[in-house]
Amino acid sequence: MKNKSRYFLSEFIGSCFLVMIIVGSGLMAENLTNDIAVMLIANTIATGAGLFVLITVFAGVSGAHFNPFVSIAMTITGKLKKKLLPFYISAQILGCMLGVALANFFFEHQIFELSTKSRDGIYIFVSEIVATLGLIMIIFGSMKSGKITVAASVGLYITAGYWFTSSTSFANPAVAIARTFTESFTGINYLNTPFYIMAELIGMIIAIFIVKKLFLQKN
Repeated sequence: MKNKSRYFLSEFIGSCFLVMIIVGSGLMAENLTNDIAVMLIANTIATGAGLFVLITVFAGVSGAHFNPFVSIAMTITGKLKKKLLPFYISAQILGCMLGVALANFFFEHQIFELSTKSRDGIYIFVSEIVATLGLIMIIFGSMKSGKITVAASVGLYITAGYWFTSSTSFANPAVAIARTFTESFTGINYLNTPFYIMAELIGMIIAIFIVKKLFLQKN
């Protein structure tokens, strides 16, 4: 039980800070400029840097998943015990919800406010499939090289993902749920959230197939 509480706290705190960084940097950017490109640059840099630090800090405790579909992929491939999965997913969702509440509060918004920012269309759906597939593939592909490599790979991939995907590479259902509750540049309309999560699920399933073929088969 002691280890379970450590894993829960690690995933909870990491997920909380991840969403604080994503949403908070978006709100700060909105306060400073009306230029969408500048907002995206600011949001990108903060998120990529934040991911690197958070993964470096928490990887040695819980693996620093901060993402239910990463945890599910780890469970399916035998990297995470099945009995721990509910602790991981609950910690990630609760942490993300606290993160968006705090970020909104920091910038004098309502703690929870439904987003009206539309993110729909088949092109965005496919984009989010690819973003999630790539994230999980990169995590597994870099794991053997150590946590610093994973942290750098994930941080840099998400930084790139902001710019090469039309979905801006959420690749995380807990983050998508949390971002439903911020009326800001980083938000997502609650009607679009289920489609993001469905796309991420498809991406995870494809990624697991690729990961098993490329990284988990013995030579």
